[in-house]
Amino acid sequence: MMNQRQNSRTNSGFQNKFWLEHPPPDYGQQMDLQDKEDEKSRESLDSTGKTKSFKRLVVRFAEKTSMQGVAYINSAKVWYAKIIWTFLLISCTAGMGLHLYYLINQFLLFPVQTKIELGFSNLIFPAVTICNVNPIRMSKIDMASQQIQSLIEQLEWSNLQDDEETTTQGARRRKRFVDELSKINKSAFSDYDDVFDNYDDDDYEFGSQKDERLEILSLFRELYKDEERDIKVEMGHHIEDMLISCTVGKYKCYANNFTVLQHDVYGNCYTLKTGSLKIAKAGPTNGLSLILYMDKEEYLKQISEGYGARVLVHDKDTYPYPLEEGFFVPSSSETQIGLRMVTIERQDKPYGNCTEDTYIRKYGYKYTRSFCQTLCSQELFFKTCGCYEDDVTELYYQIKTGVTEKFCETRQEIKCMNKERARQNRQKAECDCKNPCREHQFLKTISYRNWPTEDYMFTLKDGVCDRLPAQCKDASALYGQTELYRKSLNYVKIDIYYEDLNFERIVESPEIENAQFASDVGGAVGLWIGLSFLSMFEVVQLLLECCAFAGHKCTNRSRKRNARRRKNKSIKTKENIYATEMDNKKSNFSKKESENNLQLNKRYQDLYAGNYSHEYNYIDNRV
Repeated sequence: MMNQRQNSRTNSGFQNKFWLEHPPPDYGQQMDLQDKEDEKSRESLDSTGKTKSFKRLVVRFAEKTSMQGVAYINSAKVWYAKIIWTFLLISCTAGMGLHLYYLINQFLLFPVQTKIELGFSNLIFPAVTICNVNPIRMSKIDMASQQIQSLIEQLEWSNLQDDEETTTQGARRRKRFVDELSKINKSAFSDYDDVFDNYDDDDYEFGSQKDERLEILSLFRELYKDEERDIKVEMGHHIEDMLISCTVGKYKCYANNFTVLQHDVYGNCYTLKTGSLKIAKAGPTNGLSLILYMDKEEYLKQISEGYGARVLVHDKDTYPYPLEEGFFVPSSSETQIGLRMVTIERQDKPYGNCTEDTYIRKYGYKYTRSFCQTLCSQELFFKTCGCYEDDVTELYYQIKTGVTEKFCETRQEIKCMNKERARQNRQKAECDCKNPCREHQFLKTISYRNWPTEDYMFTLKDGVCDRLPAQCKDASALYGQTELYRKSLNYVKIDIYYEDLNFERIVESPEIENAQFASDVGGAVGLWIGLSFLSMFEVVQLLLECCAFAGHKCTNRSRKRNARRRKNKSIKTKENIYATEMDNKKSNFSKKESENNLQLNKRYQDLYAGNYSHEYNYIDNRV
């Protein structure tokens, strides 16, 4: 009985200890994985609780979209109706695509339209540059170099005639003037070879024979360029001597309102800068009026070919180019110049190709194409020859770059300069000088009349004599009847004014504005397939859902493979844990059985020896 009870208790203990008292170590991790699997399985369901599929996405889109034709494809009961509506939808979509391609292509051309507007307001008065066409006063010729003096001396008419010729041959001699010029020994001047012998005949398309008169003028100008600037300014005509009268409207202007600009052809030029002066009324009495004394007795013979002034009207703060952009005003006349202002506003990229004005801060002058072309051309000269062209010494003096410029002086440098100039004339311009984005141009209407009258000339003479007494010696002889016309050539009157205060504004603007482009696209889409702006987002949502569904399918396959891999690994891990627990339990059970067997053996030995006290104690302990 006791043995059975003991065996029963022992077996019962083994049965109870065989099952794990605690969950396996990865039990929590396994439960988290199971929760995630359940969550991901729920992600595979759509809003109706059904499993997601591409077909369900398309059907739901067809049922809810406002896009024309799609709902009819979905709801059609017969197969040929589905085919017809599908064909119509594809055709309209293709037509919409072609229409959109045309609209986008037109928009990306960035076309511009030009609008002409007329306005009326007070107008800013432009800058005016005036040059006496005679570069050197005859009385100051002794300040020039010996080469210039020698050239002027040879050009004197008395030195051009032959001693054998009589006075009756004067008419024939004048006809042979060009032949007489050819007798001048031009090779005696050092600059002659530099200027003329460095050109190749193939640099130009015409013959190699050169014009004698132009050779003389070019030689003089090259010799004149070599003079120091201060000497050239001193030799030229001064505005203090030239200016008899100057008024702007009803207000006087003075010589100190002009700034000097040294020009290689005309000598001293003077620019009247009126600042921000605005003209409130049109007409000659409300503009600039100048009376100038040209001092024709000081003109160089054979160099100055006519009497008068060179005038340039230009936008304020722009660099003047009187030779290229100016016009002549003859002596012994009153010239009226009526202005009409034209403002041009151009579009920058991507609609146009204009340049914003950055020159005013860098050089002190506004950007113009002529100014840009000059600077760019000189950079090409410097890159090729290592020096700048000597024609632009005044420009670099005016802009004051702070850098000492090197101008072409040696024979080799001048030869390189002439070659580079010929190359630039032949080839396409390398300078990318664009039009300014905003500029003012002045349209001119020019009219003349004979001026002054005989009586008024004596009034002018008194004004000149007060300032230049040397010019008025024996005034009665100088202003006799036979000299009136010749003396009238000393005077020029110039009136510059606005014809009216109406101005013309030429504005470039995009032909297709952004709002217009959006409207065109919306109209095309609505015309072909009936989509509005919000309806387009329905298509966008369908595309996003399709992409999400495709991604879900891919990740779902990968997740299932990973889940199977983890499950197999978990099963192996559990089997290893259970096997280890079983081994431990069996080992403990075997050890305890061995201890029990030892106790039983000892008890039997005591019984055989008649020692029953141990048995009683054993029974008590068990009980």
